[in-house]
Amino acid sequence: MTARTSRDEEWSFESVSHDPSSAPHARLLSAYGAWERAPKVDGVPPRSALELERMPDALGQIGIVDVLASGEFRYRMFGSALVGALGYDATGWRTVDLRPPPYADLITRQYQDVVAARRPLLHEIRSASPGAAEYRYFRLTAPLTLGQGTVDQLWMTVAMLGSFGREVFLSDGSPFFRSRD
Repeated sequence: MTARTSRDEEWSFESVSHDPSSAPHARLLSAYGAWERAPKVDGVPPRSALELERMPDALGQIGIVDVLASGEFRYRMFGSALVGALGYDATGWRTVDLRPPPYADLITRQYQDVVAARRPLLHEIRSASPGAAEYRYFRLTAPLTLGQGTVDQLWMTVAMLGSFGREVFLSDGSPFFRSRD
């Protein structure tokens, strides 16, 4: 569990959904294509059907999320580039433990949407804090099954893009996002 501070509450987040086939980065398109091509059980690919090691560009930019029986979500794996950008490793954390709380709420709702849709969803997420720059990233979240066709895990792939579509790591000036070490 993480401590919450009043500064955490100053952050605001908004999200826009996009068609996954129109993702603005090759990594996201590759992940979507891999999910689409994978064999499916009741419409959802088994985790074993996706060979994440074949996507070396994506390894630090992905996460695997367990869908718990309680309806909560817990990070099984949180990529090293995500750790570098956020400034913390969420491996083992539930989404409700993410910082700041408005971000935790947004991510939890988006993961619930992916479970309900049983298909990949692409979200563009923007964040802002009073007196700070606005930041954005794109995340493709796709459902996976461990074999019975239920959504047991989520696979997320992230691209942090600047205004011209080039991938960036965000500045040290942000207490929420920070640059990669």
